[in-house]
Amino acid sequence: MGVRTASLASRKHQALALFILTIQNTALVLVTKFSYRKSATPYVVSTVIASAELVKLALSYILLVASDGQSAARDALREVPSNATRLAVPSVLYVIQNNLLFEGVRLLSPTAYMVCSQSKILTSTICSVLLLGTRITRKQYVALLVLACGMIMVQNEEGRGRDLPSDRAQVRQTVRGMVVVLTAAFTSGFAGAYLEKMYKEVGAQKRSVWFRNAQLACFSLPVALIGSVWRDGERLRANESVFQGYDGVVLLVIALQAAGGLVVAAVLRYAGNVLKCFAVSISICNCALATTVFANDGHNLSVTASLGIALVIGSTFLYSNVV
Repeated sequence: MGVRTASLASRKHQALALFILTIQNTALVLVTKFSYRKSATPYVVSTVIASAELVKLALSYILLVASDGQSAARDALREVPSNATRLAVPSVLYVIQNNLLFEGVRLLSPTAYMVCSQSKILTSTICSVLLLGTRITRKQYVALLVLACGMIMVQNEEGRGRDLPSDRAQVRQTVRGMVVVLTAAFTSGFAGAYLEKMYKEVGAQKRSVWFRNAQLACFSLPVALIGSVWRDGERLRANESVFQGYDGVVLLVIALQAAGGLVVAAVLRYAGNVLKCFAVSISICNCALATTVFANDGHNLSVTASLGIALVIGSTFLYSNVV
């Protein structure tokens, strides 16, 4: 009876984690895209990212205390200075990645953005092979090829049939968006492989995911603040408030951005990578559906784009050894 109750509780945790990740993935892209609407006052992206890091830091330590106790939270803080050189690299890369992803969402349709963001599978594989010596199976090589084909199909469909000057400008914007998202995917892949290598070397794999997230957030916040001053310092000093353009939509973006890494950690803890793939796939479908139904911007799905999306989703499952 006890085993059955524990199994039922585990399934409930899995379902809840999957549901939250799906909602977070979909909402973050759609809400961020909506935050760039013409009627809104432009906001300073770097300050939004710094605000999200501040919220993430607070949430990380709340979850760490709730999960592992106050002593673990004190240990996490105490170990930050000794791990500064190790945490600096992934912290800087993740802040750069977040800035790039905001630009990618601005330049691309939500569907194209979600599809291209799956290129992190490819970049993570390359970085894992180079840094960790990971071996790739034939099935995974096939999955990477299918992923590339799907992304090319979606990209071609984004710029198809545009010959007017304004259309050509849109094509250039799409290409720029693709490059931005691919660059973000590389920073994500390298940072992930670097962290995994670091944790294996220092024996930190015994620490909980909340402990790791708390330490990383503690270092990412000052990096984000420095990045904001370096990138937009003159703009902010000239005539703009740090919180210019902050409305309910931007505050929701901050909350969703801050929750992202924590939700993924919860999914990997309670559900595993397979269900994470389901969540990502459902999010892609949700973005495609929402863009087609609600957006009147010429991004209706064609047969080719739909097939490209299907290939990307299929490659995700194939790479994760689900099929």
